[in-house]
Amino acid sequence: MTSLAVPESLDELLSLIEGCRGRRIHLLAGGTDWLITHRSFHDEGSAVLDMSRVQELRGIRVSGDALIIGSMETMSSIASNSNATRAAAALCDAASGMGSVQIRNRATIGGNVANASFAADTPCALASLRAQAVIASPSSSRTIPVENVLSRVPDKNSLNEDEVITSFVIPIKEGYVSAFGKVGSRSEVSIARVNMAVCARCDDLGHFTDARVYVGTLGSAALRCEAAEKALELREDGFQGLRRALVEFVESAIPGRASLQYKKSAIQGLALDVAAKLASRARRENA
Repeated sequence: MTSLAVPESLDELLSLIEGCRGRRIHLLAGGTDWLITHRSFHDEGSAVLDMSRVQELRGIRVSGDALIIGSMETMSSIASNSNATRAAAALCDAASGMGSVQIRNRATIGGNVANASFAADTPCALASLRAQAVIASPSSSRTIPVENVLSRVPDKNSLNEDEVITSFVIPIKEGYVSAFGKVGSRSEVSIARVNMAVCARCDDLGHFTDARVYVGTLGSAALRCEAAEKALELREDGFQGLRRALVEFVESAIPGRASLQYKKSAIQGLALDVAAKLASRARRENA
């Protein structure tokens, strides 16, 4: 028989996970993806743990030189938070453009990452920002880069059965700017066909250095493109080098896919949009 529990604290959640060893565990966050994939739920003997009341998994705050975001924070709360807007603009871009208002009010950042959909928006942005995922289990805790939570298998993450993401730690780096963009099939409630995020340091002359460029929807939610990073730092006229590097990256990531030609075209326009947003923020930063 399937059981449902609603823990009130992280300790209680971890205790329930420990007590469910040998059973399949479903960790329910916002539920926006889980409820769709489990419309006909027949997983007899499993345990559903609703994390909505665990207050330790909430909160957005600055601690020292890092922005800490609880894994149960929603897209709406992230997009409207002033600390997040200043320190993690790319993440706010991703959060503010996800789905409908109703989805953004329910969907959580932890669920978006753990669900590991190749079309997810926040993993790409988090990876560009050098975010770390803080993970807890009944016996231990660990911290790993966000991109290491993902796998090359769609909708699968690298977490152990008894692990839960508790928060994300994003370093606050002075003089850095970031931006995220995506191309979808329609203007509203759009699932990304291609998305990308960029974070880089920008000097007073508008030159980018120490860039990180991540692209999603290419068999993973966040793949790093080092050639695009180098091209952005060179900043050829019209960002031509950036566009070429991204086209070659798409070709190498999904050779033979039916969507290859579309994504090669889409990534070029997206690169220009994201680069323009990045340059605009850099000008404001250095004004």
